[in-house]
Amino acid sequence: MREMSVREANQNFSKVIAEAERGETIYITKNGRTVAKITPAPQDRRDDPEWQAAYQRLVDSLKNKPATGLRVGRTTRDERYDD
Repeated sequence: MREMSVREANQNFSKVIAEAERGETIYITKNGRTVAKITPAPQDRRDDPEWQAAYQRLVDSLKNKPATGLRVGRTTRDERYDD
């Protein structure tokens, strides 16, 4: 874990990215307060706990929505041009 100011990160952005590629987590501070975190990206996003949590929230929210609209798949001519 490393900490640096916004100014330092801005001036050395390519180095910050290189450190993240090597597995380092960098915290960016502004006026002594942490405002951002740069972490290495997982090779497969399905291994990322944050992504998994967001995906599960999406699945759960879709399960709670009523089935509305047209069904997916083949439709008949009457279904397409219903009066």
